[in-house]
Amino acid sequence: MSGSEAARWRIVCLVSLGLFLGLGVTVYAVGTLPGDLLVRQFLLGSDGGMVRKLARWANYGGRVQVLLPAAILLFVLSSVARRHWRVWCAVLIGSSLIQHAFKFMVGRSRPSGSSLGFPSGHTTAAATFAVVLIYIASRERLSRGQRWIVDTLGICLMLAVGWARIMRHAHWPSDVLGGFLLGIGCAAAAAWWASSHPQAARESQSLDDSETPRLVMPTTSRS
Repeated sequence: MSGSEAARWRIVCLVSLGLFLGLGVTVYAVGTLPGDLLVRQFLLGSDGGMVRKLARWANYGGRVQVLLPAAILLFVLSSVARRHWRVWCAVLIGSSLIQHAFKFMVGRSRPSGSSLGFPSGHTTAAATFAVVLIYIASRERLSRGQRWIVDTLGICLMLAVGWARIMRHAHWPSDVLGGFLLGIGCAAAAAWWASSHPQAARESQSLDDSETPRLVMPTTSRS
């Protein structure tokens, strides 16, 4: 179980980071992509009063003021999260440092031209936290419905933050896509490590044993 799970997270990690690097090279070479203009114009066509308010609130989902308390709450509530808390803290901080470094390497300005934009830091942070949350929920003793709710919340958080960054004229769509790919790739790397760690393997095995129904053969008494 743990080996196949580690393999899946390895694939997610390598594919996401590979696509991120490819997108970064393209943005560096081309600048503003044709799809950036089309998607941005399409989304901003619905930029009304209520939409602006929703985007303003969704934007907070990628800020440290929200993600830090959310991470602390996750560590308090989940024993699974606490087992590898150093790994999760490292990836949440590390993904932010990586995106800052790539901003200077790629050097593309935001739509407003005020500062560098690729990849979106808010989106990177939200995507990293969302995938970490999804991984931890998969390790907890939750029902299928509960896991579905947690997964949906994580994905919605990530998508809402990315949408808000475009609607608030802070990023090009490819900045947001880059943030998604970087955040997913970094969190998947941490999940890859955690699922292939010996302690994680023992935890996975005990979880499988508790969830697998055992057949109890009837005993016959001899007279």
